[in-house]
Amino acid sequence: MPAVPTLFLRHMAIAAALVGLHLPATAFAEAKANATTKDAAMSDKSAPAATLSVPPGQGRLPLPTREDLTPEEQAFYDNNPTAKTNLSRLLTLAPTLAPHFRAFNVAMATAIEVPPIDRELACIATLTLERGTWEIAQHREVARMMGIGDEKFAAVEQERYGDPMFTEREKAVLAFTRQVVKSVRVDDGTFNALARFYSPRQLVELTWVIGNYMSLARVSEMAEIPVDSAIGASFWKDR
Repeated sequence: MPAVPTLFLRHMAIAAALVGLHLPATAFAEAKANATTKDAAMSDKSAPAATLSVPPGQGRLPLPTREDLTPEEQAFYDNNPTAKTNLSRLLTLAPTLAPHFRAFNVAMATAIEVPPIDRELACIATLTLERGTWEIAQHREVARMMGIGDEKFAAVEQERYGDPMFTEREKAVLAFTRQVVKSVRVDDGTFNALARFYSPRQLVELTWVIGNYMSLARVSEMAEIPVDSAIGASFWKDR
């Protein structure tokens, strides 16, 4: 297997070619030196592993408080109830990613062409297949707000995707979601069943929705954050 720096440089070259960049040789030399240094640091087993001090009831990682946030993050915290949830606090531990992730979710909730009910059914199916405990609790309330009753929610939880209570389009959405989650690739029959109802744009958007909740489930389950109130459901009101 090639060394990490070699793989890194290869990926760097491919990425540069894709976006039409021509990077000077010095850039690759610096990247190689940095990658080698990081690789050596990661392989140093002499230093003892750090022990995290986590307050009771926060899972595996210490969740930031308001005082830990930047002024911009504090403003967001003060003006958005969802910012106080355990998941939002967890995501701020990745400060360069969290604002962009929030923007992505706002776009997903307000600016895509996937019908809202379909989006929510795909979300519920993804989270139950992935066992995303924290998000399932939130989206049980979201589903109720959107008119998806408990009986329909339970059918998705139990993978009864062919139940007569679902429309043909909803059945196609659920079957597509299961294959994206479980198999990555979607077979022709499942793809064509949904393509009867969806445009190319909607097919891509729905796959993004599914991938979003696969990612969220992994982050929250990695950190084992406890389920707090369903205040996160307020994000979806009027959307």
